[in-house]
Amino acid sequence: MADASKKRDIGWNYGTQGATKDSVNCNFCGSTFNGGITRHKQHLVGGFKNVKQCTACPSAIREEVRAYMQNKITNNPKFQVRQPEEYIDIDDVDDMNEYAEMMPPSKTPKISSSGGASSTARKGPMNLYFPQKSTQKGGFEKGGGIDETKKILRERAVSAFAIWMYDAGLPFNCVNHKSFNKFIETVGQHGPGMKPPTFHEVRVTHLKKEVEKVEKIVDEHKVQWTKFGCSIMMDKWTARNGKMIINILVNSPIGSVFLGSVDASNESTDSTKMYKLFESTIERIGAENVVQIVTDNASENVKAGSMMMGAYPHIYWTPCAAHCINLMFGDIFKVKPYASGNITLLSSNFLYSQYLILISY
Repeated sequence: MADASKKRDIGWNYGTQGATKDSVNCNFCGSTFNGGITRHKQHLVGGFKNVKQCTACPSAIREEVRAYMQNKITNNPKFQVRQPEEYIDIDDVDDMNEYAEMMPPSKTPKISSSGGASSTARKGPMNLYFPQKSTQKGGFEKGGGIDETKKILRERAVSAFAIWMYDAGLPFNCVNHKSFNKFIETVGQHGPGMKPPTFHEVRVTHLKKEVEKVEKIVDEHKVQWTKFGCSIMMDKWTARNGKMIINILVNSPIGSVFLGSVDASNESTDSTKMYKLFESTIERIGAENVVQIVTDNASENVKAGSMMMGAYPHIYWTPCAAHCINLMFGDIFKVKPYASGNITLLSSNFLYSQYLILISY
């Protein structure tokens, strides 16, 4: 019979002790497996090469056992602290095998051992206990050898990445994105031998996943629009290539979300066209959910705003306060003595350093 500590394992809820110490009978399909309770749990979960999946096990129980197997490793301090080999509890070997088989194998290039023979390095549960040995000669010498090796490896990685950036024509500031840091960290966690993403993965598979994530975020905002109403904000600006772009954002208590943009380079943005843009955006969101439309106070926007308030009496057109104040400062700094460069700079620095003034518009 299994001892009391092993009887606490969730696997015994769905199996009974077999004729031998290492055999377990499945409560669902009646099959008997050698290999202890771990083999029985693998039988319930499925997907393991050394045991057939139980087809009679309910899906809810299968997920329960799967979560138990994963949490057992995650929450066990023995698997989080590196221990000398002689102090590892022999009972944990079963759990380490369980963990290793749950994780997909990670193949790495062949490395030469000290004896000159080649062997394939493969990540397993023991990598959680002991640091990997450097494949570079002298990498672990005394006197800062580890740090020196890391510097060399980092220099190689940065050089290879920079060359790829130049070939792909990526802007230099792409390395300042927060997502780039996460990318570097996850590649490092994978270790050697990672296959690069394919054209199809980045163009189709993961692009669809990111679109779905963004759509879920927008759906969360739409719930707030229905409950509390929202403000439509339109920002007109000219890009470096001369294109005139109108960005459309929607603000609510949960925050602002980008709704879309309009390329207005090839046509004049008169009041009629701006009104049509107001109208199409309102209908897209739902007139009952819109409180106001905020734009700059250009003449075509003022007239389009009046037309919009006539068609939708409950919706207000509001000029952007920040834009108005910037225009006011522009006129003020044209007048002496504020036209002086030093006074203008001091005044600007003073205004932008006042937190209460900034949040007021």
